[in-house]
Amino acid sequence: MKESKKSRVFLKRRYLNCYIQGFTDAEGCFSVSIKKQKTTRFGWVLDPVFQITQHRENSEVLDLIRETLGCGRIIQKPGQPDTMIYIVDNRRQLKEIVLPFFEKHKLLVKKGDFELFAQIVNGLEEKKHTRLESFKNLIKLAFQMNLKGKQRRYKLNYILEDLGKQDPQRLYAKHRKVMI
Repeated sequence: MKESKKSRVFLKRRYLNCYIQGFTDAEGCFSVSIKKQKTTRFGWVLDPVFQITQHRENSEVLDLIRETLGCGRIIQKPGQPDTMIYIVDNRRQLKEIVLPFFEKHKLLVKKGDFELFAQIVNGLEEKKHTRLESFKNLIKLAFQMNLKGKQRRYKLNYILEDLGKQDPQRLYAKHRKVMI
């Protein structure tokens, strides 16, 4: 029986998606930075990022992934001119493209980090970072990722204590005066 052109394209696409899934399991990273930022409501911000790193000589694979997913950008890794990074840090693209792709094409090695990453991205989209208790829960999720927070600049207790010191009313009043 002869394959139709459409079915061959579908098979190629399926294999390509499986390739991206496996490549991400090996070379990808789902991470959520926790940054101190005085101008935010609670003095901290969560910054989710999906990235894949590759040597410059093999950067065409990053181009293929970017073209297939239809989002993100490729940059040189700061301080490492021979290393390129495919990066998606736009929350809408993470929510609408990256999460559905990896929900459909399940990861093996990075499964746990991806699931936590998805909860955080979805929580941010649901504005959970605007309420103190739910924001703390998102931070706790981030600390469960990537070796349980071993590489984090700040310790979890420090961040949670600092959040308790923030006065959202004072911050709101401060910004309000500037606008008047």
